[in-house]
Amino acid sequence: MTVKKKVVLYCRVSTSDKNQTTENQSRELKLYCERMDYEIVQIYEDEVSGAKTREKRPQYNQMIKDSFQKKFDLIIGYDVSRFGRSMKEFVHFLSDMDDKGIGVVAVKNGLDTQSSTGRMMMKLIGVLEEWNREILIERTKSGLRRTVANGTKLGRKTVLSKDIKSQIVDAHLEGLSIRKIAEKVQVNRGAVQRFLKTLNERK
Repeated sequence: MTVKKKVVLYCRVSTSDKNQTTENQSRELKLYCERMDYEIVQIYEDEVSGAKTREKRPQYNQMIKDSFQKKFDLIIGYDVSRFGRSMKEFVHFLSDMDDKGIGVVAVKNGLDTQSSTGRMMMKLIGVLEEWNREILIERTKSGLRRTVANGTKLGRKTVLSKDIKSQIVDAHLEGLSIRKIAEKVQVNRGAVQRFLKTLNERK
């Protein structure tokens, strides 16, 4: 007797659209699992803005924790945007699941990391994210160099030293939020936000 693959479903809708529910996504994913003869062991559902961090998506966070215990073989979602608020986060999610031997399926996009085509798509997504990151680094550094070369003061009087500014740029390139950067360099969020805004305006 063939053992059915154990899968979980992840559904998310934005709180900004009161007309949306996870029910439609769940129905589509259940039909997909029926066709594939998969055993659904858990359904995780979040109703929260996609802009929120992982910690603000309780069911997503729980799914990640459960993956460490190998409670399932495959995660199925409606489309790639359900899994991450950015390409960087999605790439990290795919890599994390791949390390655990757990597949990821995005039904709408035709992504299935278990297949050779899906794994090729996963690598392509990673390449695009790396390319995007390099472009961001290049533009940010270029803006910083021009600002320093011109001797331009960045906005209002600031307590940010050259070392702190460098730390802020590095943390920003790592994808940290304004709040996380402020905590890391121990300055107020407003100062960090103004500094980054000035850099972006001068690119």
